[in-house]
Amino acid sequence: MIVFANTITHRLKYITDFIGKEITGQPFHVTNDIDKYKKSDGPKINYSPSKIAADECWIKPHSLLFERDIKQQAIECFEVNNQKIFFKTEGDFPFDIFAASFYLLSRYEEYMPHEKDMYGRYAHENSLAFKESFLNLPLINIWLHDFKERLKQKFPPLDTHYLPAGQAGSPFTFLPTYDIDEAYSYKHKDWWRSAGGAIKDLLKGKWDKFLLRQKVLNNTGQDPFDSYSWIDDLHRPYKLKARYFFLVPEKTGKYDKNILPKETTLQTLIRQHAEKYDMGIHPSWQSGDDVSLIKKEINTIEQITHKKIISSRLAN
Repeated sequence: MIVFANTITHRLKYITDFIGKEITGQPFHVTNDIDKYKKSDGPKINYSPSKIAADECWIKPHSLLFERDIKQQAIECFEVNNQKIFFKTEGDFPFDIFAASFYLLSRYEEYMPHEKDMYGRYAHENSLAFKESFLNLPLINIWLHDFKERLKQKFPPLDTHYLPAGQAGSPFTFLPTYDIDEAYSYKHKDWWRSAGGAIKDLLKGKWDKFLLRQKVLNNTGQDPFDSYSWIDDLHRPYKLKARYFFLVPEKTGKYDKNILPKETTLQTLIRQHAEKYDMGIHPSWQSGDDVSLIKKEINTIEQITHKKIISSRLAN
């Protein structure tokens, strides 16, 4: 698939690579050579202000992909086929899918001034997706499905039946992942943490939690976080290969409440999972202020599991 644009930018290359791979398995070829574009015999997309040929898919571009700065974008959402879209334009598709997809994929709005949540992160309530009620939808995937169908109508020979290498049948895959940022709710905690938690439960009138805590500590009740065997049982019939991300801070903190990795209990739990599943790091909150801690935490899990850690669960 060849794409013509008067100007080729990094933004345009990024999004045409992404969309091309999603639709055909290969990046779209972008050119600003109009003669080369006109002579092309294959499917082609004209991403310029004016129509060029009859045998093309024309999308009149929004300015976003040709801008060099980051600025507030005027966005008005509307619906086509019961789905939200924006950056309405002229041509063979009702909106600029390149610019709109780039806006969402790049998290463009997070580079603008915004309110932060209680943890200092971008608050999801600020987002266009939340305000327009599509936060729970894979909107770009929905757009790409419609775009693919439009391209197939325009170019019947176009092969859009792309599946990742080695995969047959349905492209759907499922990878269950788990964040183990607090291995147990009550068990294996320092006595002073257990005592402090019990006092808080009493002062707040949380009698159910207080009584459950006592049962767990007296070995007469099940710790509510100790669900590892139950999860294993869910994986087994479907032969699921899960991935576990363990939090292993050097010390506990306000948001880092896991058992410390020096404790045999946590080391045993990590090793048990490493024998069956892929492992990753759940960076501590403290490592957000001191990046040197991330390397130490990775080394900690590698020493416990004797495996190379190459994946991370990022909280932001």
